[in-house]
Amino acid sequence: MSSSWKLPLRDRAVVFFLALGTLLAYSDQIAAQGSRDSEAFARLTWSTDSIGPRRFVSVHGRRAAIFGYSEDGLEVWAYPVEILSSYGVTFREPGATTGIDGQTLLRRILYSPEAVTRIYAGPDFIIREKLFVPLEEPGAVIRYEVESLHPVDIEIRFTAVLDLMWPASIGGQEVVWNTAASAYLLSEATHRVTASIASPDIVAHDETPNDRQYIQRLPGLAFTVRAGGDHKTAQVVIAEGQSGQDALTTSRKLLEEGRLKLEEAAAGHYLSLVDHSLQIETPDADANRALAWAEIALDQAWVSNPDLGSGQVAGYGPSRRARRPQYDWFFAGDGMVAIPALLDAGQYERARQELEFILRYQDPNSGMIWHELAQSAGWLDWSKYPYMFVHVELTFDFLNTVGAYVSVTGDRDFVKAHWPAIQAAYRYCRSLLDAKDGLPRIPAGKEGAREQDPLTEELGLSASWVEAAQAFASLATISGHPDLAAGATADSREASNAIGQRYWDDRENFWITGYNRSGAPVMGRDVGPVKLIGKSFFSEAQRSSIMDQLASSDFQADWGTRGRASSSNTYEPNSYSSGSVWAVSTSSVASAFWTEHRPATALPIWRALVPWSSLDSPGHMHEALAGDYYHEERESVPEQTWSSAAFFTAAVNGLLGLEVDGVSHRLTFAPHLPPSWNSIALRNLRVGASEISIAMAQSANEVRLDIENGGAPVDVIFDPEIPFGATVGSAQLASGRVAATLERHPQDTHVKVEFHLPHGSSFVTIHYTGGIALTLPPPELMIGEPSQAMKITGVNLSGNIYTLNFDFLPSAASSFDLRTPWIVKGSEGATFKALSPDIYRVTVSAPRGQSAEESHLYQHGTIRLTVEF
Repeated sequence: MSSSWKLPLRDRAVVFFLALGTLLAYSDQIAAQGSRDSEAFARLTWSTDSIGPRRFVSVHGRRAAIFGYSEDGLEVWAYPVEILSSYGVTFREPGATTGIDGQTLLRRILYSPEAVTRIYAGPDFIIREKLFVPLEEPGAVIRYEVESLHPVDIEIRFTAVLDLMWPASIGGQEVVWNTAASAYLLSEATHRVTASIASPDIVAHDETPNDRQYIQRLPGLAFTVRAGGDHKTAQVVIAEGQSGQDALTTSRKLLEEGRLKLEEAAAGHYLSLVDHSLQIETPDADANRALAWAEIALDQAWVSNPDLGSGQVAGYGPSRRARRPQYDWFFAGDGMVAIPALLDAGQYERARQELEFILRYQDPNSGMIWHELAQSAGWLDWSKYPYMFVHVELTFDFLNTVGAYVSVTGDRDFVKAHWPAIQAAYRYCRSLLDAKDGLPRIPAGKEGAREQDPLTEELGLSASWVEAAQAFASLATISGHPDLAAGATADSREASNAIGQRYWDDRENFWITGYNRSGAPVMGRDVGPVKLIGKSFFSEAQRSSIMDQLASSDFQADWGTRGRASSSNTYEPNSYSSGSVWAVSTSSVASAFWTEHRPATALPIWRALVPWSSLDSPGHMHEALAGDYYHEERESVPEQTWSSAAFFTAAVNGLLGLEVDGVSHRLTFAPHLPPSWNSIALRNLRVGASEISIAMAQSANEVRLDIENGGAPVDVIFDPEIPFGATVGSAQLASGRVAATLERHPQDTHVKVEFHLPHGSSFVTIHYTGGIALTLPPPELMIGEPSQAMKITGVNLSGNIYTLNFDFLPSAASSFDLRTPWIVKGSEGATFKALSPDIYRVTVSAPRGQSAEESHLYQHGTIRLTVEF
């Protein structure tokens, strides 16, 4: 047994900070922090010397943000106003006439949760440009630290904007230089907003004269700050003024409070976030880092708009054509993808805040839930724009989300406080039902989830209605309305019975996506609402057929799941919705395979998303990648909130099999741990008012669970995956034996133990014998390369024959490891070699007589291994 079990449980959990990944030390230490906090914070910093023009930079506060690509310059926003764009730097040494474009000297970028530092290496100077946005202020501070024996002039050029996010706009913008403030002042005719770009270190600046004739020069405005030698730093403050406070007042506040105080507050916020959210420690350092940053990305998507309130934004990306950044505004649907992740992270208060933000803008007449709110919606009559109440599926999703929130948190008060709004949402959903089959229809002028090709019926919408009616029945019971609960249960049952007939195509042996305006079925071979796989809408054979197809190379790329099969005649690998790989749907597919107990397929699909967190903006995930080669899809947003949220949710609910029932005070822990992971630790797992810590270890013949409960008693279901085909010997709970139930599934094996966990510590040990476990190495992804890795489509164990079905590329070497105490005696379709008494390396046998063209196309293969018990 590992020596780590000798450590106290809390100490093992604290190791999370030490296992967040191979992160480089934070070079810009924050003053006035204790050494322990500084070290922990340093572990969250991400360093990269991949700094090309495609590397996105983003720094987030609640009320402001800096973001952009180096080649285009940075944008600075203080919601809902863009202050400036095209912010870039040029460096000039003493005596030089021509400056050096900062892009040519940019060598490294340091990302930490509260700031981004870009490092420029010149001929004889090093300049660190730190981009910082305070948590709660409408402004930003950019500091330059110069390491040089002599001063260096830093020319900063920008384009003044002072305009609202699309679709609103302000007229009459003006820019003037204010000598006393050493600042450019931006204003507009109504003076409702102002902004300033200031620095106490300016040594030269462009004038803004009212000349009779325009003199051609470089676009925008520029000023010069000087640092280096004895005066090592210079800083720029960009601020907005609103609600009676002018921009200079905000600017002075940022300067007077000082960067140390503001940065310390921001750093402390993220330290507290990590320290109090769910912490996951695995042997996979890259996965640990991606999971920790997924929680940070969720927090960074929380935006406060002075006119609209605070809520989750959909993401961050540069402005395109119209003046608004992608997707830095509010979407109810995106918020409802974020809420499950917030619940999984233990951020119950933030999940409730997001639900209440969504409810704030519910249509009071119909009960419909809204689609989107631009940051500038408070400046105009947003109801006159066709973006608010257009997506019908969101009201169904809302009921499901509220149901999940209450189930996890046990927050009955939320239901009572918002019961009229919840009931109004349910009435709206029922108003869309067709009397013939009890399934919803999409009215003319409205849309479902399918924006690019609107339908009148959608499989996903019908499945969502089944769950929404069930959720409403539970909520009605909680709020004391048994008659409504009974009616909703009947609605759900009727719809569930109708789906299988309405949405299955026997000829294609695949589900029907929906029906178009003319009533014809749409067969796009899309991933669709894959979450419904675990439901009973379709037969076991139909579900198995869907899963086999989704597991194949037709859908699976090395970096995730294509939204549409590559064999479809409508597949377009670089299309936003017709074949690209989405992180959110890839996560759903992985979760579906875990739900169906097909872990050999699920893990590679989920693990394919881990490299996304370093592809562009470190720690954050793109919206979509291309379907044919590993690179970003052309429309993709570099920081998409639901990508990070879905990735985290799939890990918690699928990989770890965690399910919290706050109403019944019950915890289910049914992990599908890879055989190469010998341990895992979880901390800050909330079950009602209880806080749980878990440490689990697995070996060839034993699983041990150490669990600590810091609150009220909790009922626990421990249901881990064990090697496929293993048999259970005994199970022990603390000092006594406990019943263990062996659960055999077609493609994996579990053993379940149920026990009551009082306050304090306990442990469970399960012994088993035999079994076989597969380990598939993750592919090494490289930009511009196609898929090459094996795709596991299914496994089977019948008697002493272990069968593996897979897709593979004959031109690429394909191998995997098997861990088993059994002896492998023979093979078909592969060769094998014993690496140790219980580990075998299995290599796929290449087909004979194939052309070069054939060898570069995926083919299906089958391996059969004969084992001796």
